[in-house]
Amino acid sequence: MHIAVCDDNVADRKQLERLLKRESDKRAASTGIIYTDSFGNSTALLSNPMQYDAFYIDMCLTEGTTGTDVVNALTAQGVNAPIILCCSKINYREQTYPANVIFLDKPIKVAELAQSIDHALEIMAKAVPLIELREDEDTIYVTEPDILYAEAEGRNVIVTLKDGRTVKVATTAINLFSQIENHPTFFAPTVRAILNGRYMEKLGFRKVIMCDGKKFPLHRDCVAYAKQLLAEYHA
Repeated sequence: MHIAVCDDNVADRKQLERLLKRESDKRAASTGIIYTDSFGNSTALLSNPMQYDAFYIDMCLTEGTTGTDVVNALTAQGVNAPIILCCSKINYREQTYPANVIFLDKPIKVAELAQSIDHALEIMAKAVPLIELREDEDTIYVTEPDILYAEAEGRNVIVTLKDGRTVKVATTAINLFSQIENHPTFFAPTVRAILNGRYMEKLGFRKVIMCDGKKFPLHRDCVAYAKQLLAEYHA
């Protein structure tokens, strides 16, 4: 478990680091080691937040920035990992947050910290897995239902999303499929395309017609699986 601590109170931040280290020692044989990175401001944290499994946040000393601002920034980047807001000068419970946000009072008690980790693990277990799509200058995180289909174009793969956006990924269709094949809705009708079976409209002779009218060739070895998906989502 990889945790990020973002707290502009140095003493509180160091104490939480120590408590998380002790909690890690206790859990090493069960839930595993807890790795912690600490930040005194949100700038560094927000540069690469997707690497973390959970966040402990309290910003109450920095002018113009609170824990709420950090939560909003993380959410805008697509983070759905558990976020624990530590209540001190600011009572975050009085505000409204996404379902992945939970609360912990300061000064932090060992038992309550342990409960927050257990709660975070429950949220992680229920979270929808994210798929990473890397463009030249940006990385986009989407879920399986967000992807309509993908097709090779030169040295790239153009991923078309359900909302109509396209993402140019510098990879091959085969490599992208190896990244997402754990989602059973995806299948490759040829070596140059990946389709999301939930969005197939119908099957023709050796072809697939998607819900937006786009047509793809269908290799004979994929016909049976395509029929299975079509029956599942268009029964």
